[in-house]
Amino acid sequence: MDLTSQVRKEAYRLGADLVGIAPVERFQKAPLRMSPQGLLPEAQSVIVVAIHHPDAAVELGGEPGPHEAGPYNIQGIMNWLLDDISFSLACFLEKKGYPSLPLAASNIWRYKGYKDLQVDFAPDLAHRYAAVAAGLGEIGWNGLLLTPQFGPRQRVVSVITTACLQPSPMYDGVPLCDHCFACVKNCPTDAFRKEVSGICEIEIGGKKFRFPETNKWRCAWAENFCLNLQLPLPEKINEEVILKHLEKYGWRAGEEGYCLKFCMVPEKRWFDHSYSRSPRRKREKLEKKPEQLLQKIKAIFHSYRLGALAVNNLDVFQRKDLVHPEYHLPDAVSVISLGLRLPQGVEKSKEWETACYRRLAYAGFQMSRVLESYGYSALSSSRIDSVLVASCCGLLQPGGEYLTVLTSAEIKPAVIRRKSEKFKLSPDSLRKICYRFGADRVGFFSSNRYQKFFQAFQKLASDWKERPAVTDRAFLYCPYSPRMETEKLRLKDLTEHLPQPRSVIVLSLHFPHASLDTCKTTPAETTGPFAFVQCETLLKLGDIASLVAEVLLENGYQATVTFDLTGLASLTCNPRHLIVDMRANLWPAVLSGLAWPGLHGHPLSPEYGVRQRFVALVTDAVLPDDNLLPGEGPCFSCCQPCRKHCPTEAIKQTTKTISIEGKKFLLPEIDDFACDWAKRYCLAGKEGSAYLGLDVNLPVPEEKSAQQIAEAVSTVRWGVQKRLLNIAEECLRVCPYHGEKE
Repeated sequence: MDLTSQVRKEAYRLGADLVGIAPVERFQKAPLRMSPQGLLPEAQSVIVVAIHHPDAAVELGGEPGPHEAGPYNIQGIMNWLLDDISFSLACFLEKKGYPSLPLAASNIWRYKGYKDLQVDFAPDLAHRYAAVAAGLGEIGWNGLLLTPQFGPRQRVVSVITTACLQPSPMYDGVPLCDHCFACVKNCPTDAFRKEVSGICEIEIGGKKFRFPETNKWRCAWAENFCLNLQLPLPEKINEEVILKHLEKYGWRAGEEGYCLKFCMVPEKRWFDHSYSRSPRRKREKLEKKPEQLLQKIKAIFHSYRLGALAVNNLDVFQRKDLVHPEYHLPDAVSVISLGLRLPQGVEKSKEWETACYRRLAYAGFQMSRVLESYGYSALSSSRIDSVLVASCCGLLQPGGEYLTVLTSAEIKPAVIRRKSEKFKLSPDSLRKICYRFGADRVGFFSSNRYQKFFQAFQKLASDWKERPAVTDRAFLYCPYSPRMETEKLRLKDLTEHLPQPRSVIVLSLHFPHASLDTCKTTPAETTGPFAFVQCETLLKLGDIASLVAEVLLENGYQATVTFDLTGLASLTCNPRHLIVDMRANLWPAVLSGLAWPGLHGHPLSPEYGVRQRFVALVTDAVLPDDNLLPGEGPCFSCCQPCRKHCPTEAIKQTTKTISIEGKKFLLPEIDDFACDWAKRYCLAGKEGSAYLGLDVNLPVPEEKSAQQIAEAVSTVRWGVQKRLLNIAEECLRVCPYHGEKE
């Protein structure tokens, strides 16, 4: 099979509904900073993947008004899935020798123009334009991507690659926009008529598209900035107006964009006003027997390793008060209740809980997609109370999490509980399970080894006692409202994670090299792709670790998941949320034989250098100590560019070593306050904020206190960019050790 066919097959396997490939030549008219070549200079192709919005989510969402997005909120799950696909496709191509850059589904990082790029709300790459270049469809009058299959009802992601893939032909079918102007008539901010600066004409792959040049600040009034649409909108809207209204009125909620809700391509458009105010999408009905549909649902249930599944018709709910599926899906015939029981008696980290929620949400979404592909209505994101549904279906258990799928399909009633996966514990069998779930590398160490390390570390680092910190109490886009805190710093004992720990399992997952190789240095001058893969790697590691922990629990062992086993990690600013920094789980990686400690405090693996992250599982299963890595590690013979390039001089000149079982390793000496000043509070422009157009470069104060941090973050005029602060640590970017797997 040729590479193009392999890429398409892999994209569909990962969950794509549509896949297109564009050669970089079709982006000739794009600004360099927003082009494939601007992001990855050696780029040859752009792979574009689309996932379809469930029709019911669009048609029933945004009612009675745009703020009541309701089922349309499935877009968050869709973004997660698209991000997974982007990341995995880039890794797939990288393994075949083609550096590839994954982008986030939502990749607008700069709210205002940057240097010569005088474009507000500029993404790294405009996915909708990339989709047109990849032959998936056209741009409509509303500025959205329209495809012949789904109209505007899809979300899109792109992967830029050095692989020269066979391009998809440009779309050349019937026009997908007939200028019905439903988008214009229904826009709650009147963005297609007010503050329009003319007609935007763009050329993609030799084809031209025309649509209004709208004021993005007006368009984003509610969708981005969550301002109330019932407020009288000013005649002119810009960042200053947005900030004033947030200060005066506060925020209400986001919205379902009516430019999408009321749009449908002519070939697929039909109306049923008893069901929805907006047009519906024509679907071909493929009759399936209730038994056949049950088998499809069961297959998805088992693939996501959920705990329980119940399918019932509406008769079950007619005898119950306040549980009315037909309120949420008017043509509902069957109700699917999905359950996943969180472990009892062990510490449940936020990462573990997120991973469990992702499994439930993905399973429900995939079920709704399969049912809709047969022509039925289906919804996995309604406002129905899933706990009450689970109770009606007999699934309710202590510690359970639940999700409901509603559908117009008649599915055979059933109750199914997944059987535990039994295995005979051995190091080899456990490693195989970890690799099966997606880990790159697996290592073990015993509680005895950790205790020896604990004692040695305490003697050398006894001055680590506390860290001043500031948290923000304000809404995303508003000026800082700082809360000053003191975070206790001490090395955690394993018993703080599990009462009777016997060993620790450490898993690693690397991110594509191109995300760091291109960071800040290519014409795009962006930190966006790197910030994206940091969050994505943690999410995927959480998925993997939670599955491994679940298998251990099912076999009578205790286990818990942590991204910061030692308790010494700090945080890094990221547009999604503050994430644990890349120094987290340094010592678990070292103790399991997966890494050396770097001078910059990050783990360095022989396979990937600094370009991976680690998660730890503490368990009462008895596992052997893996061999520690041989030698002193690459930092002992390095010219130390990390120290030279650190914008806050956080890497100290002095060095220490720590002895573990007779082997000496570097004990990194980091000024935590200075490091956080750059990466946690974005106060050193070179670390990332300068690449967003912010002029922020405050020197580290001599007095290292929370008061100094609070004063600094409060004096900076962040504007709405405060919501999207990307950090890429300079010490990581300049580290010359990339490992052996290029």
